[in-house]
Parts: sequence; structure tokens; C-alpha cells
Amino acid sequence: MPLASCSALGRASAYESIVCHRRVSVCVLHHTTVISAQTSCALQSVANQPSVQTAPSCTPSSESADVTSMHGTALLALLAAVPQSCALSLARPRATVKRTVLRGGGAVDTAPVKRITAFVDRNFFVCGMVASVAVAGLSPGPGQACEKFVGKYAVATIFVLSGLGLKLSELKKAATNTKLNGLTQGANLIAFPALMLPVISVLRKTSLDGRLLDGLLVTSCLPTTVNMCVALTQASDGDVAAALTNAVIGNLLGVVVTPALVFALMQKSVQLPPASIVAKSLGAKVALPVFVGQLLRRSQWIRSMLEKRKTLAKRAQELALLSVVWCAFSAAFGKGLGVSGSDLVALLVGLPLLHVMILRLCLKIGRTQFDNREATAFAFCASHKTLAFGLPLIRTLFEGSPDLAYYCAPIMVLHPAQLFIGSLFAPGLKERNYS
Repeated sequence: MPLASCSALGRASAYESIVCHRRVSVCVLHHTTVISAQTSCALQSVANQPSVQTAPSCTPSSESADVTSMHGTALLALLAAVPQSCALSLARPRATVKRTVLRGGGAVDTAPVKRITAFVDRNFFVCGMVASVAVAGLSPGPGQACEKFVGKYAVATIFVLSGLGLKLSELKKAATNTKLNGLTQGANLIAFPALMLPVISVLRKTSLDGRLLDGLLVTSCLPTTVNMCVALTQASDGDVAAALTNAVIGNLLGVVVTPALVFALMQKSVQLPPASIVAKSLGAKVALPVFVGQLLRRSQWIRSMLEKRKTLAKRAQELALLSVVWCAFSAAFGKGLGVSGSDLVALLVGLPLLHVMILRLCLKIGRTQFDNREATAFAFCASHKTLAFGLPLIRTLFEGSPDLAYYCAPIMVLHPAQLFIGSLFAPGLKERNYS
């Protein structure tokens, strides 16, 4: 084929590509193919001519120069003919939606499901709290049936995992931190009742039942929780060793301090179990699981597995705490509080608000004295009141009284409220402690 025919064929093919496809990428590709064809035609034409032995020269021949010039001119003409809408575009490609193909040939958009899954994964503990309360409210029976099992094994799991994640040096440091421990116990057992005295004096002038206010006064004298403050501190990435130390110290001091406070404030003597029984209970519930966790931590293999599976260990601890929440709310919904009407509404609204105020106050005070992780442990330990120690105390104090339900109602409302409110604070505190 003559060289001119090849050029005409190339220009015609390029024009057809522009008209049909109107896409720059296709046009350039098509033209490149045509240029290759032109070059092949030229080379074939040269190859068919008789070979002439000439000396090698770096100067191109006139024919090859014409071919090169023609190719460059054709390419420039092609690009000039392309409309502006077909110019090289850097526009982002359209977002593709991943779909799952069903057996029948249909497709389901999986993007919303993935967004929901990601949200639940980021806010697992809060979503679990809402789900636990909802399930307990809809069907409290299963939670009540599992209460003893969960109270024994779930709490033990929390403390075993706490001991497994704690270094012995951290425990020693927390035990010798006299400033943190002293302020925590002082805030919980002295400042808390002192703060509640004027509040209760004002509330006695309202229509609230005086028996509820007596129960609220007794509640303010109770020590901190045994497991809840530790678990919430862990969920908030606070100083778990400090929380664990103050949970043990507070409940041991409560054996002496709480009866003295109740006697001073209410002029009633209280007989509590001997200190040896309380110490034995704390040893079985707290010290033994933590000791087991420390023994497991001595294994290099277990430590390496814990480092690799931090998220899994955290999820296990959160699930154990959520099971405690589920049982606590199931008991509250199933057994009832024995109080009805306006008094119950006042408790359900007033006590959570009161706890939020005290928790925020403790956080504010703690951040002026300690670092963020220690302040988190201080706030949870100083603001919490124990149900496990409180109910036996109140039942002993008002044994045989027909108004026992009124005296027990405040701590029964406050206990699940502490769990729920603490879980809402945990994600924000965790983010602050990480930063």
C-alpha cells in the first residue's frame, strides 16, 4: 500500500473514532494504533526496496523525516479536533456502590449495613447499655434468673482481666499514692454526706416523703462500689490500679465509718457484719481474681497474646459489665421499688441528675489535682455508692419496719443510674485520656 494511502486511512480512522466515541481516552488509543499501522506500512515499503550499503549516519533521511512530520501533524490535528467536553478530564470517578447479588438475580445495597456496623463498633459499650436496658425492660425474667450466676462469674471475669492487664508496679504505685487515695475516700465518705445534708434539709420542706429522704441520707453514707467503679474506669481508659485500690480501701473503711455516720446523722445505731466477714468477702470477690490475673500475666505467651488481642480482651470485659447491667435493670424492673406515684417520679428524675452533677464536680476537682487517667478513677470512686453493701445495711437498720421499701428505694434507683450514666461518660473520657 502506498504511504499516502496509509496516511489517508489513518486520518479517516481517527475521525471515525472521534465521532463515534467522543472520549479522549478512546481517541488517543485509536490514533496511536493508526500511527503504529502507518509506521508499519512505511517500514514495509522501505524493506521491499533493494538494500543499499551505506555508511551509518546520525542524520535522518528525508523520507523518514516526512513520515515523522506527518505523524506529528496528524496528532496535533486530532487533538485540536477534540471538543472541550472531551478534553482530558481529571473529574473523580463516580462512586461505586457495592451490592450483594442474591440467588434470584436481585442485588442488595450493603453500604448502609456497613455504616451501621461501623457505628456500633465505635460505640459498642453505649449501644450495649441501651440494648441491655431495653431487653431488661421488655423481659426482666431471664435477667433475674441469671442474677446470681452473673454476679459471681461476670464480676470475677472483670477482675481477672483487670489483674491480667495491670503491671505489678502500677498496683504498688496506686497503693502508695496517699494523696489520691486520701482525697478519694474523703470525698466519698465525708464530703458526699456533708453535701447531702443541706440538700435533704431543703427537700424536707417539700411534699416528698420523709422516709425516702431518710433512705437518701443513709445512701450518702455508703462507701464506693466494689466492681462498678473499676469496670467503668477500665472502659474509660483511666487508672485501673487506682480504682481497684480505692474500691478495696473504701469498702474496708465502710465497715467502721458508715455505722458511725448513720449514728451521728440519724441517731440510730447499726449492727453490721464483723470486719473479718467483710474482708473475706472482698478477698473472694476482688483480691483473688486480681491475683489470678497477675499469675497469668507472668506467662510470656499469655502476655504476648494479650498484646495481640487487646481489642478482644476489652470486648470481653465490656460484655461482662453489660451482663451485670442487664441483671441489675432486670431486678429493678421485675421486683419493683415498692414506691409509686410522685415519689417514684422524683427519684427517677432527681437521683440521675444529682449523680451527673456530683460526677462532673468530681471530674473538675480531680483534673486540678491529678492527671487525666487518675482524675477518671477519682471521679468514679468518689461519686459511686455501693448496692452490695448498702442493701444489707439498710435492711439491718430498719429491720421489721413497714417502710423498708422507702428506705431501700434510693440506692436501688441510684445503682443502675450510676451504671448507665457512667457508660455515657466513658467514650468521652476515653478520648480525653488517649489524647
